[in-house]
Amino acid sequence: MGLNSSWQLDSNETKEASIHPDYITYALNKIRDNQDFYEGFLKMAVWHHPLSSPYEDRIKDHGFMERLAKGGFRFALHGHVHKSDKSLYSYDVSAGGRKLNIIGAGTFGAPVREWTPGFPLQYNLMKVEDNKMTVYTRRREELNGAWKPDARWEGVAPYPLPYYEMTI
Repeated sequence: MGLNSSWQLDSNETKEASIHPDYITYALNKIRDNQDFYEGFLKMAVWHHPLSSPYEDRIKDHGFMERLAKGGFRFALHGHVHKSDKSLYSYDVSAGGRKLNIIGAGTFGAPVREWTPGFPLQYNLMKVEDNKMTVYTRRREELNGAWKPDARWEGVAPYPLPYYEMTI
């Protein structure tokens, strides 16, 4: 499900990223209206701005995440920070509780002035198989260079991996 985190932003207002609560209600109701669609599919949500960032242009009201978790969503995808990242949002703290895996995209083609210092151009490939999602990260360090695996995820020391896995 696509969500607009920029609905309150313009050239003057750049720090009020949010997800409109009425749109969440509308979208979840539309999805629930078709039970085959609602029950039978892996649910992901995607928007632009991150939930956490050292800058003010992040989404500060995380209430919509509770609604996504209760609605059976498993993955949340975002961009804006221009570096690959992963985190976990836990609605229930029990072992089998409702959780959303948060996947932050890198920057695929932003102008050089918008690159995050210390991070190359990046993109993610996601593969869903059985009860597992594997996220493969790729990088390009030179402006016109080749894409290659981005081994930045914890593996068996001292070897980082160009992917990480999450249970669905």
